[in-house]
Amino acid sequence: MSANRETGKRTLVVESPCEARFLGRTLGEQLEGGEVILMAGSLGAGKTTMVQGIAVGLGIHEPVKSPSFVLERIYRGRLVLHHFDFYRLSQEEVIESGLLYDIEDSAVIAIEWPERAGEALPGWTLKINIEFHEVCLDPGQEKSMDKRKVTLESTTARWVKVIENIWKDRNENS
Repeated sequence: MSANRETGKRTLVVESPCEARFLGRTLGEQLEGGEVILMAGSLGAGKTTMVQGIAVGLGIHEPVKSPSFVLERIYRGRLVLHHFDFYRLSQEEVIESGLLYDIEDSAVIAIEWPERAGEALPGWTLKINIEFHEVCLDPGQEKSMDKRKVTLESTTARWVKVIENIWKDRNENS
């Protein structure tokens, strides 16, 4: 596990999609509104899975689906969640779409493929990077494709503390 105290950066290994959703739920329970969460990772890494957990933490009971083909999905719970996927857009298309401009200040925004938005991105609260974490202990053993390396990063004092607490709880329960 790595750490960077100035930015509140921690890397965790999650063992399964269920554990990724649990981590997302833990984050979602801490949200107060107005947060912007940037979700990075390759195709199939688990960005939407993490957002599903965040939605549960926000008290959203409807199924959370990837917004890949519709660009945005809106869910209502304790707070409103705007879930974006910019995979199919260029920076210019994100700006022209106006998707990020008419969102209430109290909403939570989760953006998959934020690098596509470039300068159109609002200020972020939390960055989540998800990578495949292949582990193979024995030469004849199958690699586990369920494991993911999840890096959480924030420069906001409150979220640095949240990340530290998640990391501490995770280490105490391992």
